[in-house]
Amino acid sequence: MLGNYIREDVWWITAGTAGDPQAIEEYRVLLTSIIKLKMSLGCFLVEESGGRVLVGMNMCMPQEKERFVEHNPPKTKAGLLSLRMFSEAVKVPAIYDKYNVDVYLMGAGLSVTPEYRGLGLAVELLKSRMLLTKEGGLSVTGGIFTSAPAQRSAEKAGMVCVYQIPYKQFGEQCNIDFNTTTEDLKIFAINV
Repeated sequence: MLGNYIREDVWWITAGTAGDPQAIEEYRVLLTSIIKLKMSLGCFLVEESGGRVLVGMNMCMPQEKERFVEHNPPKTKAGLLSLRMFSEAVKVPAIYDKYNVDVYLMGAGLSVTPEYRGLGLAVELLKSRMLLTKEGGLSVTGGIFTSAPAQRSAEKAGMVCVYQIPYKQFGEQCNIDFNTTTEDLKIFAINV
């Protein structure tokens, strides 16, 4: 997540996170707090020697309606920009309204190592997230899908687009100029 993801994801590129060591450290603290919730998924390649290599990750956390994620407020420009984007996106009640829930399992980042892309691992991570949602006692999973490849993976996994907005329009709402060729920001979800 601190490597390819922050160098390739629309939000983190726009915020400039990868180029700021302090912003990377702020993100590390946030990721650590998400991992401690024990609701994230990893995809490992098992080597012949018995070792394992992490090749994919889907960070996940319960997201409650009208309750913002507890966090240490960022101090860096990149951290503040990413917080502004997230704050604006979570104002959208589409998942809560469509599925009539007050909490759902939210994806907080999905990444596959470049050499293992194109094999369907992102789709399988999303399908595994659906099982984790059930096992965690929730009925809905979803989240903000920022890039076209992630959006295609969500569709292939059977998730439904419940909200979409052109990045240009979303950027005007946030007062941010998004650095992306992806046309729309989309929120996907599914009742499991």
